[in-house]
Amino acid sequence: MKNTLLVAAIAAVLGLSACSRQDSAAEADRKVEQARQQAAEDVAKAQQQANEKAAEAQRKLDAATAEARAEVARAETDANEKINAAQGDATDVARDAGKDVAEVQADTLETQAKADYDLAIAEADAALKVAKERCDTLASGQQGACKDQADAAHEAAKARAKRTLDDAESAAKDVKGG
Repeated sequence: MKNTLLVAAIAAVLGLSACSRQDSAAEADRKVEQARQQAAEDVAKAQQQANEKAAEAQRKLDAATAEARAEVARAETDANEKINAAQGDATDVARDAGKDVAEVQADTLETQAKADYDLAIAEADAALKVAKERCDTLASGQQGACKDQADAAHEAAKARAKRTLDDAESAAKDVKGG
C-alpha cells in the first residue's frame, strides 16, 4: 500500500507538474499573442505618427513652395515695373534729346539762312552800285532806263533772297516740330 500511495503521490505530483507545464505553455502562448498584438498596435501607432509627420512636412513644403512662388511673382512684377519705368525713362530721354538736336538743327538752319540772306542782299547792293556806275557812263538819255533796270534787278534779287530766307525759316520750324 505504501507503494501504491507513493505511486499515487508521484503521479499526483507529476500530474500537477504537467498541468503546471500545460498552464505555462498556454500562458506563454497567450503572452506571445499579447506581445504580437501589442507589437502590431505599436507598429500601427508608429506608422500613423510617421504618416502624420510626413503629412505635416508636406503641408510645410507646400506652404513654403507657395510662398516662394508668390515671392518670385512679386519680384517678377517689381522687376517688370522697373523695366517698364526704365524703358519709359529712356524713351523720354531719347525724345528730349531728339528735341534738343532738332532745336540746334533748326537754329543752325535759321542762322545759315540769315547769313545767306545777308550775303545775297550784300551781293544785290554791290551789283546795284556797279550797275549804277555803268549807267552813269552812258549817255544821259539812256541813264534813267539803265538805272530803272538796275533797280528792278536789285529788287528781284532782294525778293529771291527774302523767299529763300522765308523757306529756310519755315523748314526750321518744321524741324522744331511746330
